[in-house]
Amino acid sequence: MARRTQIDRDELFETANRLAADGKPVTALSLLEALGGGSLTTIYKYLAAWEATRPAASPSTGNNEIPAAVQSAFISTWRAATQEAAREVQAVKDKAAEEVQVAQKQFTGALEAIDKLEKESEADTQQIDALKARISELEAALQKSQNDAAAYKATAEQLRHQVKSQEAELERLHADLDKERASRQQEIQRISAAAEAAQDKATQQIDSLKKSLSEAESKAAEAQSKREDTQRQLAKVDEASKKDRSERDAAIKEAAELRGLAEALKTQNAELLSRLGRDDRQPDKGRKGSDSR
Repeated sequence: MARRTQIDRDELFETANRLAADGKPVTALSLLEALGGGSLTTIYKYLAAWEATRPAASPSTGNNEIPAAVQSAFISTWRAATQEAAREVQAVKDKAAEEVQVAQKQFTGALEAIDKLEKESEADTQQIDALKARISELEAALQKSQNDAAAYKATAEQLRHQVKSQEAELERLHADLDKERASRQQEIQRISAAAEAAQDKATQQIDSLKKSLSEAESKAAEAQSKREDTQRQLAKVDEASKKDRSERDAAIKEAAELRGLAEALKTQNAELLSRLGRDDRQPDKGRKGSDSR
């Protein structure tokens, strides 16, 4: 969830009045929690304005009557004590004023540090959002790579079936060729046995058989060439599949690195928020100490 940064003056006044009416302490931290976020610098500015509008508490007065003699002795003693106390009070006031100035400078420095930390936190949040968007893009690319890999796998499987079919056809051609060779061999032997009776006819038959054998061998060579072409196509498909796996592994690695970076930024943001909380408490303690004096 994005951090709230804009706070309206009237909204803060209304919240402060509600907390005061409920008897709860009206501090920068209590307002930050009641408003659900915001800039501490802005909250401190509006809180000071709200406190300035609060009516000062009127001291209570007593109506008990004191005898004149007692009043005279009391007034004489009170004047001497007042003069002595006035000097001490003035010294205390001077020291308190100096301490207030020091505390005010520290408070101002703390506000500046808080404002800087808030800006850095906002920048970290934007960077984390950008990294999340980049991770989403990489995951989409990874999904596309996986889909493409599945398509390549299906194509490779289809080519394997075609190769098996062609290998079966090649084996059948070899078997037919072997049968034909055996048949031709038998025919040659029969013709050779009758060579003396029909030499010319046997010679013509032998030439015809050689021609048929050459055609059969040519068919076998053509089938072998087709098989080699198919094997080369299969090798190309395997190479493309390996390249796709390499790209997919690289995408997975990059996504893992970006997730690690996002976690590191979240940790840094948590540390900044923790430091912000400590800085908020330190100015508050300093102000309470000054008020008690």
